[in-house]
Amino acid sequence: MGNYTNFLAMISTEFHRYLMENENFADKIPANAMIIFQVEGEDDFNKWHEETSLRNREADQPVVYVYVKKWRKHSSIEEISLAGAAA
Repeated sequence: MGNYTNFLAMISTEFHRYLMENENFADKIPANAMIIFQVEGEDDFNKWHEETSLRNREADQPVVYVYVKKWRKHSSIEEISLAGAAA
């Protein structure tokens, strides 16, 4: 699990950087939303992160899946998409 938590910390940081560079995209995320990352090619991490996140979800908390499709060469997210789930 340690490797997943380190990877999650890195991707969370990169996601926040992406949102700072794309403020209109950030406006699409509901307040207090739980963000669940799904990274292309990282099936084990994706399963772990989804299961761990949903286990810790607050009642009626909106869920937003962030699909990381492509990375910049300098380790920043270049392209993602969102999918929301009703509370």
